[in-house]
Amino acid sequence: MSTNFDKALIMSGNDFKLTNSITLHHPIIDEILSLNNGFHSEEIYWQYVHSIMCDPYANMIMLDDLGKDFLKTSPFEVFLLQWENYQRDYQTNKQQYDLLGINPLQFIQAALNFFIVEEHNFELSKHEDGSPCLYDTNNAECQIDEDIFVYLYEWLKSINKIDYSNRIKPADENARRILIEDARDELKKQKRRNKKSEDSFEYIGNLMSAICFGGNGSITPFNIKSCSIYWLFEAYSVDNKKSHASHILDGLYHGTVSSKDIKTQELDWVN
Repeated sequence: MSTNFDKALIMSGNDFKLTNSITLHHPIIDEILSLNNGFHSEEIYWQYVHSIMCDPYANMIMLDDLGKDFLKTSPFEVFLLQWENYQRDYQTNKQQYDLLGINPLQFIQAALNFFIVEEHNFELSKHEDGSPCLYDTNNAECQIDEDIFVYLYEWLKSINKIDYSNRIKPADENARRILIEDARDELKKQKRRNKKSEDSFEYIGNLMSAICFGGNGSITPFNIKSCSIYWLFEAYSVDNKKSHASHILDGLYHGTVSSKDIKTQELDWVN
């Protein structure tokens, strides 16, 4: 069974019933803006997304330090490594965490419960065959194994219109090592700069502004908070493709663009 979600389903804005106890949630803008009572809500949202997706490519340095090849590591394996790391951190600093009344795993639990309709309290366990899984302490039949996790991963990728097609694909081991070392160099530069861009967590906010005041008028400041997150990304994408096609047609009409230089798909802004 394919784990890819039909565009019609994603466009509907509906949630997706995955199992009897897990319904994947498609959040609306208002729900995202309500995180942490609105304070740094977008930053928290993207942290939720990345803490679940656990993309091996984005974690290639960490995996390399652990002696793992990011090309041979699945997102679920990275997710488990993250979960186990937080478990160890809690056990090592249990007294301090207990005094504060927190657990480092609470953030991942919150992320899972944000994108799953039903309320769950997951713990890490193993099946009888030794394969790892998460299970709900209040309902042992509710489990997230690698098969279920793939659906969750693809759901987040789809509703947030995340595209990895332009990533570098190393052809051999030498190319892989060079890619990792380049990533290490870039990380060192970021640490030296020691500050993040002021708009690094303003992507959704900027899209909201662009679509409301520069779009086709279907999404406005008065209804945008009720829009599903995918609609925001798709509205911006369609508007750009339609504008690009219009400029090409205008160039063809005025003779400033030659038809032989145009790809047919550039004019098909619907797809």
